[in-house]
Amino acid sequence: MIEVFRTTNAVEAALVKSYLGGADLPHFVIDEGTVITGSPHASFRVMTLEADATIVRALLNKAGFFGEAPAGEIIETTLLHGRVELLQPKIGFHASIDSVFLAAAVPIVEKAHILDVGCGVGSAGLCVLARTRDMRLTGIDIQPELIELAKQNAVLNEIESLCRFVHGDIRTETDIVDNAFSSVLMNPPYQEGGTHTPSPTRNKALSHGEEASGATLEDWVKYAHRKLKQAGTLVMIHRADRMSEIVAVLERRRWFGSLVIYPLFSRAGDDAKRVIITARKERFAPMALKTGMVIHEADGKYTEAAQRVLSAAEALDFG
Repeated sequence: MIEVFRTTNAVEAALVKSYLGGADLPHFVIDEGTVITGSPHASFRVMTLEADATIVRALLNKAGFFGEAPAGEIIETTLLHGRVELLQPKIGFHASIDSVFLAAAVPIVEKAHILDVGCGVGSAGLCVLARTRDMRLTGIDIQPELIELAKQNAVLNEIESLCRFVHGDIRTETDIVDNAFSSVLMNPPYQEGGTHTPSPTRNKALSHGEEASGATLEDWVKYAHRKLKQAGTLVMIHRADRMSEIVAVLERRRWFGSLVIYPLFSRAGDDAKRVIITARKERFAPMALKTGMVIHEADGKYTEAAQRVLSAAEALDFG
């Protein structure tokens, strides 16, 4: 048995025990009869089988028993009009519509295995699996607390059997097999190292800027090339003003070709702020520039086309 929750409040401990009692999971609360340093109260622990630990933590987070929450207070949000439930840290980087648009560009291939690089709490990959249950997902992230939440999110969405989440650094990771994935999706840090002031919040700094982890854009692309099958597809969302650099990195060593660029416009008449780029491993058809999509109407509401992606999980047209 392992500890999944600790409190000094006997009433809270009883509530946790009662809440989990309806979940048919082996667990119990132990009154240790000892005093936690700095507290005059005895501590209570919720114990469970190691195999059930992720499920129990997800249930406790969802119910608001934050206890030993991995990254401070946890909030519950949804994507795709409630089809994807997410637990994520209240403070720091949050999953956004970028995750949904990234997922909408991933090719749906029967029995395919996809890799979400820099997966965070699993938002983009889980949005792909909301479109199909006939694919498998692996995710990797450098932040162990987010990987723990990704595992819990897979449980909440009842797709844990289709998912594997790994804590690792893309520059040194060796646990995930090479040349194995049909698609790799990624939302790399948008800020180049040395071009901005990093956020004081660790998970936001790692998500927004390259210097926090030390991995450059080239490191991300190199890792995708290593993990993809021959002719597999890389799907990336990034800032439009870094597009020339992205194209150069993709094509520099002939790692990738057959690029398709799909711009996202905040409003009609605006310059694109985001681009989704797909590229195929060692395939070299001419580059294609798509019409793209306008996200907002003049009044700030989502356009019909954007709403179909954000609510109905419609795929983007890369054909």
